[in-house]
Amino acid sequence: METKIKSCWRDSLLIGVAKIDEQHKQLVQAIDELMDACLHRKGREVIEKTLNFALKYTKEHFKDEEKLQVKYEYPDLVEHMKLHAQFVEKVHEMQVDFDENGPNVALTTIMNRTLSEWIVDHINLEDRKIGEYIREEDKRRAEEKDKMMNIMK
Repeated sequence: METKIKSCWRDSLLIGVAKIDEQHKQLVQAIDELMDACLHRKGREVIEKTLNFALKYTKEHFKDEEKLQVKYEYPDLVEHMKLHAQFVEKVHEMQVDFDENGPNVALTTIMNRTLSEWIVDHINLEDRKIGEYIREEDKRRAEEKDKMMNIMK
């Protein structure tokens, strides 16, 4: 029986925004696949697939997340965008490394660490703040709407 790694996904990573949560799950799945490949000494074979995913993910997911922050007038949007830009730069650096040196053990290690740290440091901390802010803002807006409806009665 082939050994499989335990998924990095935890429900504690949910921020409460379905589209964003689904995208986060996709990122975790890509990391799981890379780590599983490394466990079976096939990391080099999976690097390009993971890099391509990360490049696409950063474009689509960050755009969606930032649009949501604009919609809700998230007060830390500018700082959050800076964090996204820093991560995009890291992904591009890994792509350059891959283009120049091909798949290698060092790059696999960097990718595992970089993507895993992003989950722990960014999704679990920064994106959680966004989810909490949106829930509070939705609650505030609903209360405001109720007050307006009562005034109109």
